[in-house]
Amino acid sequence: MRQKREIYWVILISVTLILGGCSFISNETGDKKNAEDGYMPVQDYTGQGYSFNYGEKTGEFAKKHRQKIIDKVHHFFMEKYGLNVTVHSLVGAKNAVVAFVESKQIPKFHTSVIVGVDLQNNIVGDVGAYEGKVEGAITSGLYVMAYEKEFQNLDEFCEQIAEKYPVIGMRIEAVNNTMDSGYTTQYYYTSTSQLIYPNAYDAFVEKTNSSNQDYRNLIEEKTFKKDDMNISLTFYMKKKHSLPDQKVANEIIDMFKHTQGVPPGTYGIFVQSNDILKRTGTEKKFEGTTPGVDDIIIEPKK
Repeated sequence: MRQKREIYWVILISVTLILGGCSFISNETGDKKNAEDGYMPVQDYTGQGYSFNYGEKTGEFAKKHRQKIIDKVHHFFMEKYGLNVTVHSLVGAKNAVVAFVESKQIPKFHTSVIVGVDLQNNIVGDVGAYEGKVEGAITSGLYVMAYEKEFQNLDEFCEQIAEKYPVIGMRIEAVNNTMDSGYTTQYYYTSTSQLIYPNAYDAFVEKTNSSNQDYRNLIEEKTFKKDDMNISLTFYMKKKHSLPDQKVANEIIDMFKHTQGVPPGTYGIFVQSNDILKRTGTEKKFEGTTPGVDDIIIEPKK
């Protein structure tokens, strides 16, 4: 599910899988009604309309100064992390522009940074990020490298679900333009922190040229705890304007519980409505696991 969070002086939305969504009652107005209330089918959503409160003026500023903002973001990532990134979208916020980025190299991840804006003096300010946000995203990418085969198995599971059931994933354009939680695909996202796996993150920072197995060894030095790595699988109903199907959600959960060889972590599995709110990427309704109640925990093989 997808959630808004207020961070410092800018409202920064991390479009992630959480509890939420409004009730939906179908009616004869169809597409016209969905256009009026701001919802649209997920297969048509690429991030259009995604916005933060108080971001109208800074959004216009971002359009006029797009290249300068992008150049500053590139410099920030190269200077601080030694990484090349793609800036997918710029979204206006209060006194700032939020840049959604994706790494061009391993470790692969999505994240966002905040670019200060002085509208009165027409100035693009400094680039910064919520504390630990980028580092956590990088660490999630290192985790995927460490469990490369297991994540390949997870990808295959998601693809099999999309073939067997009337569900789809989010469009890759929407992922790129709205997601900033870490390693993310059309079907799932990961969430962790460099504080949980400091040795792996330090190896990356120190440019030790560690192999995938090296990162795995560093990660597995730490005793596994259920909240160290959270992995949320999200499937959207394929039929336009349809509600989530409880039976489908239950069957997917059961299939996952009998699947072998997936990455260790704490899993949430969700089947969501086809319609999502353009402004936030939030679904109208969902069925599936309840976070903190019936999460699926996969422990590392001993």
